[in-house]
Amino acid sequence: MFDTVEREHCRLAPMRGIKQAVEEIKAADPCTALTERAVRRMVAEGTLPAVRVGRKYLINMDTLYLYLARGSAEAAENETKRHTIRRIAE
Repeated sequence: MFDTVEREHCRLAPMRGIKQAVEEIKAADPCTALTERAVRRMVAEGTLPAVRVGRKYLINMDTLYLYLARGSAEAAENETKRHTIRRIAE
């Protein structure tokens, strides 16, 4: 379920585009009710954190799995904050 790549001293998060993220979830659970449109809406509303790269949004799959398991992005974010770069207040 959780794909990670170990590179020397850092852990790279498994980032996927919205379409690829939904395809991965559907491969793991063919009967899922999760749709690409639902994920796009969660990203647009800010419910699910994502990184914008050009015209695409990338989703951390660890965060998505935790969001689906726990039902809130806040719980998922708190769980994954240990492995992310945080903004410094200016």
